[in-house]
Order: sequence, then structure tokens, then C-alpha cells
Amino acid sequence: MSDDPRLGLLVNRTAQIHHLLAVGQIALAKELAAQQIAEAPDDPSSYVALVSVMLHEHNSEGAIAAADEAIRRAPEWAGAWRVRATALYQAGRFAESEASIIEAIRIEPDEAIAFAFYAKLLHRTDKKEKALELVRIAMELDSDDDDAHRLYATLLHEVHPKRWKISEEAARRAIELNPEEADGYAILGMLVMTRRQFGEAEQLFRSALEIEPWNQLALRGLAEVVMGKNLFYKPFLGYALLMERMGEGMQFMVVGSLWAFVSVLLAATNEPASTFITIGYLALCAYTWFATPIMRAILRRKYPWI
Repeated sequence: MSDDPRLGLLVNRTAQIHHLLAVGQIALAKELAAQQIAEAPDDPSSYVALVSVMLHEHNSEGAIAAADEAIRRAPEWAGAWRVRATALYQAGRFAESEASIIEAIRIEPDEAIAFAFYAKLLHRTDKKEKALELVRIAMELDSDDDDAHRLYATLLHEVHPKRWKISEEAARRAIELNPEEADGYAILGMLVMTRRQFGEAEQLFRSALEIEPWNQLALRGLAEVVMGKNLFYKPFLGYALLMERMGEGMQFMVVGSLWAFVSVLLAATNEPASTFITIGYLALCAYTWFATPIMRAILRRKYPWI
């Protein structure tokens, strides 16, 4: 091991950067990362630390550029290729992300984290069976990887829904490994709900939201629990849930399509009726654009603590 004091300084500063990011101090973490690069411009780990900051800022292009700088200085460092794959994934450049993670695995073929990420990428691009194979490899390499167990639970249920017991066991194991991760409770809640165990699912979603109040998976699950228990909420929550899942692009298309339909109605009706049609259209547009806060407001009627 090197006795160079500069190495210890770099390691300590990198740890500080990750800690600051974990507690939401992104600006200060960015300042430290810039200082680290200024003091060690040829050290690839300095640029990898900057990648983490850029990803927290949702600056995908900046993260990719920083990862490229790290790779230029250390082309055989698997860690640099992994963070590049992550940055490309965040940018939606999935084919390039896959090429980067494959390179990371070539360099370091026994790193569970790389296989787990590759499985996540393939799941995102709807290659579920291959993703399931890769996440199994990740679990073999590191049986205590809670991320891998969560992903395995999700993938197994989607590919082999009849094997729900194994899926639930994997989700419960993920919670045992990391009880502070909200997604573990949310995923298990979704699995339990497929068996219509609404009471247990509700408690799991509540546990997830106590850890992470804006956890989207838990909010969606809680909305489905409410709809399952009370059909009165189904049309209101069902539409909000659908729009929330679609995202902004699809919401814009829905609003545009509705306008085309409303235009035909307006042309065929008299003025008093057209006023009501216009008001109804604007109300539906608002409901479409603000699906997530509306869904949350509806849920607060039953769960005031949300």
C-alpha cells in the first residue's frame, strides 16, 4: 500500500463528497469535487467523484464528460466504466450504457454491482429474461447485495408470476439486508397486493413512505390499495395513477388528443353548452398535468400523515 499522504487525502475527500451527497449538500459536494480535481488533475478518482455530483444534479452530459475524463486517465479501471454506464443510463442513452457496463464486466468479471446494473438496464429496455439471468449472477457473486435481491424479486414476478413465493422471499431478504431502503418495502407491498392481501400491503407501503415520503412506487401502491378497498375512488385515483405513470410526454399527447375531440364538440354545439365543454376540458387538463399532487391529496383524506 502506498504511503503517499496525497492518496489518503483523496480517499478522505471522496468519502466526504459521498457523505455530503447522501445528506443533500450537493453544492458543497461539488465544491469539494472541484477542489479535488484542482489538486489531483491526473487522478481518475477525482473525476469519478465529480460524476456522482453531476448525477445528483441530474446533469447527465456533465457526468458523462467527467466519466470520459476518468477513463482517459485509467482505461482499464472498471469503476470508471461503471459510472459512465450509470451516467449514460440517466441520459437515456441505453445502447451506449450497455456497451460501457459490458466493458466494466470484461475488466472485472467478478463484480456483483456490475451485473446488477446490467440487469437493471435490460429490465428498463424490456429484456426481462436476460435481465433475470444476470441478476442471478449478481446474487451468486454477492449474496448480501440488497439491490440485487430487490431486482430479482421484481423480475421473477414479471417473468414467472406463479413463483410468487420465491419473489416474496427475495423481497423480504432485501429488507433484512437493508431495512432503511424504502423500495424494499414498496416492492414487497406490490407483490403481496397481487394476492389481494391489502392489509399487509398497506402496512408495507406505509413503512416505505415513512422512510422516503416521496417514494413513487409506494404512493402508487397505496393508491391501488385504496381503489381495491373502495370503488368510489377508482375513477379518480385510477386516472391520476395512469397519468402519473405515463410521464410528461404522454400527458401532453393526451391533452392534445382531448383538444382535437373537444374542438369537434365545440363546433357542433351552441354557446351555453360549449362553455361547459371548455370548462370540463380545462379541468381534465389540470387533472392530467397535476396527477401526482392530486393523487397525493386524495390519499391524504385517508392517510393524513402523507
